[in-house]
Amino acid sequence: MLTLVVDIDSLRPDHVGAYGYSEPTTPNIDRLAEDAVRFDRAYAANSPCMPARAGFLSGRYGIANGVATHEARAQTLAGPAAWEGFDGEDSDYWTLPETLFQDRTRACAVSSFPRHPAPWFYHLWDEFHQPREPAGEGEYFQTPRAETVADRAIDCLDRHTEEDLFLYAQFWNPHTPYNRSDEEIAQFDPPRPEYPTDEQIASQQADDHWRCASQQGIEDAADLLETLAHYDAEIHYCDRHVGRLLDALRERNVYEEALIVLLADHGEEFGEHGLYSEHWSTHEGTQRIPLLVKPPGGARQGTSDALVTNVDLAPTILDYAGLDRPAAWQGRSLRPLLTGESTRWRERVVLDHGLYTAQRAVRTDRWKFVRTYHDGVWDLPERQLFDLDADPHEQTDVADAHPDVVTELERAMACWAETHVGREEDALHAVARGGPAGLAWADEE
Repeated sequence: MLTLVVDIDSLRPDHVGAYGYSEPTTPNIDRLAEDAVRFDRAYAANSPCMPARAGFLSGRYGIANGVATHEARAQTLAGPAAWEGFDGEDSDYWTLPETLFQDRTRACAVSSFPRHPAPWFYHLWDEFHQPREPAGEGEYFQTPRAETVADRAIDCLDRHTEEDLFLYAQFWNPHTPYNRSDEEIAQFDPPRPEYPTDEQIASQQADDHWRCASQQGIEDAADLLETLAHYDAEIHYCDRHVGRLLDALRERNVYEEALIVLLADHGEEFGEHGLYSEHWSTHEGTQRIPLLVKPPGGARQGTSDALVTNVDLAPTILDYAGLDRPAAWQGRSLRPLLTGESTRWRERVVLDHGLYTAQRAVRTDRWKFVRTYHDGVWDLPERQLFDLDADPHEQTDVADAHPDVVTELERAMACWAETHVGREEDALHAVARGGPAGLAWADEE
């Protein structure tokens, strides 16, 4: 069986046509959505980039795998010795590539992720390609362009058409910096978002911190819309090359029977809480992601409002491959949701951010409770509560008005942590104690 995972950096679902966006950013992703189940409440269990991908590849939350931030503290997946390398076929702690290696399923990765290298990210793939652009063409960390990633992924597909293949294509676009041409940008006229309001943008001019309005040149709504047009153009560029990859499957008659997963590692915030073109918290703009899953054989299409995370994807992939889920994995296969089976699903998800802040959130059908262990360069309360039914943009903290809900969800958070923590200290607490790594980046600006 062919499994294709398309991982797009910094893609907000509300800038994807299949999720209702009015601008023509994603015609190819939208076409995939017609054959897939669209998850409307999908989240990165951990953000940003490295923690998100550690969760996906390990099938475990950051509290268990130990990756809660970037840089030196993200170099090792915590746990048994098997995380470090081959330790016998009876080990029950394999990452997704390790599990596929044991099954002799060829696993090929094409990555545009040289900014955040870590040994666990490269471990036990049959092929791992991290192409470099010619000097001057990929100046930002020599990050490969979307077309280069698609080219390499199609090459992998062509070389392994006669065997079971797991193909992972990771696209850096639309992460900053935005580099599209004036002609590409001019195609987009984004609608004015509800937040930030004009009053909020005006008040943000006094801010003096990392990626604030004044630092990003956002003085009014026109500046915001210009930034969003740049973002949309980056999305459209990436979508074009995602479309090339999907068309390659169709042209080779392997699309129909393939399992295809498309997701983002995290979203992006645009001033809703004072930061622009960045991902810094457990707010919806950072943590909520697009997720499309096309099962093999054209199974049920439609939408799901189940609360799911990227940690659920590795178990899903193994389920469709006919392989057992390692007992140490903490995600759940999405297959019952994809096939329309009646199933009892989870009532809440827990979300962590560990780069610019150290935050943990519990998200239920209605509420999001946020516990801040380190507020970075901001002045945030330790506990916040948002009523997502009444306030989906998380503008009003209602913790004081609902102390019973705060108590209930903080207790649920503590129980979850006790159940899911690995052998080491809670990685998010370690981030809070040492200070988020992003603080050093902010100081350098």
